[in-house]
Parts: sequence; structure tokens; C-alpha cells
Amino acid sequence: MSNSQMIGKAIAGSLCFGILASFNASLNPASAAAPIIAEAAAPAASNLDQQLLGQWQGTVPSGQSFTFVFAPEGKLFLMAKGPDGAARAKEMRYKVNLGEKPMHLDVGLSRTETVETVFELTAEGQMRLQLQGTNPGQARPDSLNDQATVFKKVSEATVLPADTQVIGF
Repeated sequence: MSNSQMIGKAIAGSLCFGILASFNASLNPASAAAPIIAEAAAPAASNLDQQLLGQWQGTVPSGQSFTFVFAPEGKLFLMAKGPDGAARAKEMRYKVNLGEKPMHLDVGLSRTETVETVFELTAEGQMRLQLQGTNPGQARPDSLNDQATVFKKVSEATVLPADTQVIGF
């Protein structure tokens, strides 16, 4: 079974399936591709936008752990360890609509594929994100369900570790 098949089987049916499966693609060193931490927020950025920036770690029901890195200018990285133990990250784009309840998150997996989902930031400082049942081209879920993935913010950093291999957008 290939690396991408093992990862895909672990989290089939979720947004992360397509992203993690792409880790089998050709990789480039992250040193040139890593985003730079913004010195100041964009003038239109809200407090919730700023709370979202940083590294959020979650685990899907199969036990696969991964980290989302929300970076300035709408960049999003999905980091995970490959079967060989090396850190890999898939570069994506994101857009939020904070005026909706629950809030909307659009994740651009590539220039042609976008996944529309919903999320909330909890009073405990966690993020609940609906991954289960979301795929490119499907309608956005109306609400979060009991299978929503819970993420804990583990860092304010918006840069990837220097040894991370990046799969470009």
C-alpha cells in the first residue's frame, strides 16, 4: 500500500483526505516557500482574524494528528509527518466569512478545487472545524456536528519549521 493510500484510508471522507494524499507529490524545501510573520495586522483584520493566525493541532477519529498553520494573506498550510517521519506541508489558500453563524471557511486545495465548510472558536480557545463529509464541489454544511474536529492552538507562529518539505499550491 502506498504512502498516500495509507494516509487516505486513515481519514477517508474528510477534507484532509485529499490534502494528505497529495503528500506523495514531488516536494520542495520550505526554506524559500515559508511565509513570513506579518509585523502588523492588515487594517481590515478583525480580532477573530488575528485569533485564527497561528498553528492549530487536531486529531481525526482514526488517530492521525496534523497541524493547520493559518498564515497572513490567506495562506494555509496542512502539516503532518509522513510515513518516513519527515515533516511535510501542503500549501493552500483560505478565506473566512466571520459574519455567518457558524463562521464559513473556504479552503482552496488548488487553483481549481475549493472545499466549503464551517467552524467556530470556543470559549476555551479551541477551534471546532467540520471536516467530516466535506469535499470539493459539495455544498457547505449548515452546522457543526458531533464529529467536528477539535483543534487546539499550539503556537502563534505562522512560519513552518525550516526542515519542512512543502507541496506548493
